[in-house]
Amino acid sequence: MNYKVVLYNLALLCTITFYGQTSLECDLVQLTKWTLDKSPVIQQNELLIQNAEGSVRIQRSIFDYQLTAGFSLSKDKNYLFDGDPRNSVIDTDIIETNTTGFSLGLQRRFRVGLLAAVELDYDQLSDDFTLNQFGQQVNPFLSNHTVSSTLSLTQPLIRGRGTKVTTALEKASLLQLKSNENNYEFTSSLELAQMAIAYWQYLAAYKNTIIFKENEERVRNVLQITEELVKADKKPAGDLIQIKADLANQERQTTLAKQDLHNTRLNLGRVIGLSDTDSELLGVPKNGFPTIEESGFETGLITKSMIEIASKNRKDLEAFEKNKESAELQLNLANNNLKPQLDLTGFATYGGMNMGNGLDQAFNTLSNRQGRNYGVGLRLNFSFPLNNNLAKGNYTLSKTTLRDQEIGYNDLQRNIDLNVNIAVNNLKNYVLVLEKAAETLKHSKEVFKNEQIKFRNGLTTILNLILFQERLTFAQRDYLLAKQQFAVAIVNLRFETGTLISMTDNTVSSVIDTSIFYSIPK
Repeated sequence: MNYKVVLYNLALLCTITFYGQTSLECDLVQLTKWTLDKSPVIQQNELLIQNAEGSVRIQRSIFDYQLTAGFSLSKDKNYLFDGDPRNSVIDTDIIETNTTGFSLGLQRRFRVGLLAAVELDYDQLSDDFTLNQFGQQVNPFLSNHTVSSTLSLTQPLIRGRGTKVTTALEKASLLQLKSNENNYEFTSSLELAQMAIAYWQYLAAYKNTIIFKENEERVRNVLQITEELVKADKKPAGDLIQIKADLANQERQTTLAKQDLHNTRLNLGRVIGLSDTDSELLGVPKNGFPTIEESGFETGLITKSMIEIASKNRKDLEAFEKNKESAELQLNLANNNLKPQLDLTGFATYGGMNMGNGLDQAFNTLSNRQGRNYGVGLRLNFSFPLNNNLAKGNYTLSKTTLRDQEIGYNDLQRNIDLNVNIAVNNLKNYVLVLEKAAETLKHSKEVFKNEQIKFRNGLTTILNLILFQERLTFAQRDYLLAKQQFAVAIVNLRFETGTLISMTDNTVSSVIDTSIFYSIPK
């Protein structure tokens, strides 16, 4: 007999050691880190932030420097008419022309709406005609160099004028980026709230399994006592049947409790973002339920103060504010686009011409006095589509978008106020429920203990003992449920007030304080 006991204990120790080595630590701090790192929802919101950053760069590209360059080569042959006087100069009736062109430009639009552009154009032309443009005798294929440089400044006078208009899309994209960052923090808070609730369910299922196992032991103990009383002719043998039936029922409930424990473990892994294999490796829950004392609960908890905290901390509300500001900017831009386009352009040109082969002749084009040219001028451009349907349609869309944001913002604020009110009321009620459940459990333990003594002394029936044993089980489960409800109420209040998580630069502090799951916001 001792040999079998030693083998059983050795096998049990090996099982516990293996499970401890392969299980994942089920601690709220570790679970929080896993959730923030593995949750697919949080990962998707990180991508939204990256998309918003890309949109900001796109809008900033309007004010980028634009460099343009071009290079061209061409060779042409021109067959002259019989009456062309150039036939008397050349031996054939064909003139060959070689052309080389090069252009370089730089432009940029400034945030005041001004468009500045500078451009340099160079052309080299040569042919086999031996007379130049002045009728002078020259060698064939003598190069003619032409260089022209232009500086232009274009300022919108009506549409597109001023920084409020030109930077509207850039500022709107920055607000959208901030909105996505706020939504990222809000989503992370929501995921943590769901993780915490799933953890409390897992903890409750774990403790519920212990309750049913203890209940089994109590029934087995009653069965053992009854067997002794039957042997002593103090109880009828028929009582054993009733107790065995009750024991089978308790074993059935234990099996169901184990099933619930398995399901809640996998559900916790699902919320965190773990696979089914990793979810099954989640170990024993290490953090217990919060108590009323450590929660900092006060009977005078004021709903209005919690609503004020929510208004300051709810990141989804702040995200709506940023979206609304973005919509206002786009509405102003759409309103500006209803106006006609009137641009004033001032330009200055400087260039020159030169003849001769060689790079030195090309470089001297701008420095030689002969052939030099320059000029200044103004140009006024007006443009306005008569129907202007595009601008009118965009204005209507922007106007309705802003109105939609305003309605959504007010509705969100209304729902936050209602949800905080509900969360505060639930917390108060669950405190009372927890206190009464603790009182009920205390009395149920005393009653069952007394009933056991009566049963030993033959002063009560087996049915009464089973009845009070079941009441004790119900009291234990009700107390466990009350603790779970109280813990969930704290998490819900934390979430509704926006105080479940705090981020800096989209990153949670490396030190995660588990008190956020155990205390109400102050």
